Amino acid sequence: MFLLSGKLATNRVFSSPFTSYFRSGHRAIPILAGLFLLKPLTPFAGELHQHIEVKIADQRVEASFCRPEKGCSLVRPETIGLPAGQMPIDQLTGTPIYVSEFSIFPDRTAIDSPGFEGFEGDMISGDRVRYLASGHLGYWSAESSQWSLAPEDVRIRLAGGLDLQPNQDCGQVFCIPKAVEGFTLFDRHGVSSASSLIVGEVRSDGSLHTHLDWIIESGQGAATAPIGAYMVELRLITDNYPEPSDPLWIMFNHGLPLADFQQAVAGRVLQSSIDIGLADRLFDWAESNYPSLFSHAGTSFIASGYYARCYQNGVCAGVKDNHIFAIGGDFGGQIVTVGELDALAAQAGL
Repeated sequence: MFLLSGKLATNRVFSSPFTSYFRSGHRAIPILAGLFLLKPLTPFAGELHQHIEVKIADQRVEASFCRPEKGCSLVRPETIGLPAGQMPIDQLTGTPIYVSEFSIFPDRTAIDSPGFEGFEGDMISGDRVRYLASGHLGYWSAESSQWSLAPEDVRIRLAGGLDLQPNQDCGQVFCIPKAVEGFTLFDRHGVSSASSLIVGEVRSDGSLHTHLDWIIESGQGAATAPIGAYMVELRLITDNYPEPSDPLWIMFNHGLPLADFQQAVAGRVLQSSIDIGLADRLFDWAESNYPSLFSHAGTSFIASGYYARCYQNGVCAGVKDNHIFAIGGDFGGQIVTVGELDALAAQAGL
């Protein structure tokens, strides 16, 4: 729970039950112990540092691009190659994209941006803000110039979130729950470890300011994670408002020159990342050739970042990041990856 730039995160002391946890000297990320005293090995200009604005609206959490006039950080559209005033919003799904950039440290590559910012009166004092992690780790490389799933041995770790566990050790009738550190892993197969953790606790004036830490990892070591852009998906809830926010995507630059990273952004914002015409033709082909799996064709629609169709037998198939996913019926109750859109379309002769 420390900023990786060398500054102690003053917002990291929460009210009970978090206060005693942090004041006792615990650090919520032991794997980063000591790094808060180190500078990155490569300079980080901070142009991609920003905050996600969090507030309650219409009885649910709303996440949006922050308002710099309120004192938070927002990446300028021009920095990521967009026309002035055009925010990074996925063209096909309308999902907002928050951008960041990894910094290289002696033993890992990580960043604490974007942060989460709420302003005075925007939320209820003492309410706890949580994230819900979902989706699959997306990846863009300069060689492919298209979004796909991340390589097999690469993952992003979201560290610093907290969970509450029962505490029977205080000797009282009622014990304050323990605040326990946790982490979430994103890879091409989905989300593992903790899928939901506490971001922070709302201050007495209804505001929030906190940062978690994002770390890119590889089975061969952090330094071997392929250069490229990576993207994960979150929703936000609070204890008092459990209806999830709309999805938000966070895109990280890992070693790309700025011009290439701008192309990765453009692949989402200035053009559709999904060939919906090809997807529809493949859906039609599957319905004709496998009617028991894809029965009674429905109309294609967009939901949760997927271009999808659902069927009367409970099966849904969707396209995202040039891959076909399915759930329900013979595919089971969890989203499974069927294969690459281009490869399956070629096998079908489309």
